[in-house]
Amino acid sequence: MKIGFFLYAAILFFGPCLEQVLANPSVVVEKEYFWSSPNLNPVTAKDGVSRRVSKKKSLSLGSLSYKTYFDTYGSPPPFNFLQALKEGGNGLALIQDTHLVFSKTGKRIPLNHSLIPIGANGAPPYLLSVPKGGRVLVVYPYYLLQDKETRYVTEGYSDQGVLLYTFDSLPTHVSSANPYLLVSPERTGCCESLRWSFRFYDLQSGSVTEYGCPEGFCGNVLFTRLGEKGPYFIAQEIVGRVPEVGASVQTNFYVIDPDGKLSSSGKIIYALHEPNIGRNRLETLSPFAISNLVSVAPARQRNSWIIRFGLGKERKILELNSIFRDPAPSVVFWVLKDPSLSGKKKDVKVTDHRLGNLPLLWVSEPGTMIFEISSEDGRKESMTREIQSDTVNIFIF
Repeated sequence: MKIGFFLYAAILFFGPCLEQVLANPSVVVEKEYFWSSPNLNPVTAKDGVSRRVSKKKSLSLGSLSYKTYFDTYGSPPPFNFLQALKEGGNGLALIQDTHLVFSKTGKRIPLNHSLIPIGANGAPPYLLSVPKGGRVLVVYPYYLLQDKETRYVTEGYSDQGVLLYTFDSLPTHVSSANPYLLVSPERTGCCESLRWSFRFYDLQSGSVTEYGCPEGFCGNVLFTRLGEKGPYFIAQEIVGRVPEVGASVQTNFYVIDPDGKLSSSGKIIYALHEPNIGRNRLETLSPFAISNLVSVAPARQRNSWIIRFGLGKERKILELNSIFRDPAPSVVFWVLKDPSLSGKKKDVKVTDHRLGNLPLLWVSEPGTMIFEISSEDGRKESMTREIQSDTVNIFIF
């Protein structure tokens, strides 16, 4: 009876996309495709979740996403729950010539220039102070000519001059509520090389956790804190758009405890077969676009969250439970190298299963697969490709 009720609720909630949610993820997308991780479940008011909205005016979370906020105000959204790290040793240490000198003990430690990779151009190291944490950070910047990018190595010392950890990245902020949690919301590159990365540095354990999107496929992103003392929340989009075929958007959700540990996570994929679709139309059609995110609130169960979407009468509600650790299905765009040949058939097969003629949009399990490409003139070509999860796979023939 419970299974039957769930299927009925899912049909009402997801509509025509249901067969693709329940089926094995190997689908040629003819129109729409929807998938969500098993720990993201649709809920309604009948499940004890109120749909009432407070009369008190408040911003929806979607309005704080990077794209929406920047389009509205012309500047990035503020991270009021973080405090930027300031340059200097905060009276705990200083750099004298080629040494790091600690005030409490007078200990002198040679600067470790060997941390800079061979072939990189190193810049003068500098100090960052961590408020109330009794920590000193030594930053070694360097520039990689081949990548045209500035990178960093960061050492962390106690106020006694004991080396505690070394990071191959740069912490930029500290949590306003936890002096032992450093955070780095980083946006690098532009256009085809755009990449978002959110890093959490636990100074108690010396561990670093990173949440990012693949370079060139990063869409809208939201990073905020759920209440003054609540956890952090990240929503990231991985967007693929190919004019000849259509578009896809994968949305990843992460709830991070105030100490920097992941407590819940989930994923959603929406794909649409519609040539020449624009970004704005994709956001309008995608039922769970970050720009339409209304709120995230605790559910009754521990480490469970109610996520509300939709700013109008049409609202959708999901309950996020636990951490999703399995790989998500992979979105694959098959494209002709020469679009003018679209009238000539190129047929794709995988393990004797025919997918169809190029161009096409396919959702598959990730992994290494052997494909057979057949042309109208009878020529056949066999090739092996690695299909990756959490990115956009584009195969051109």
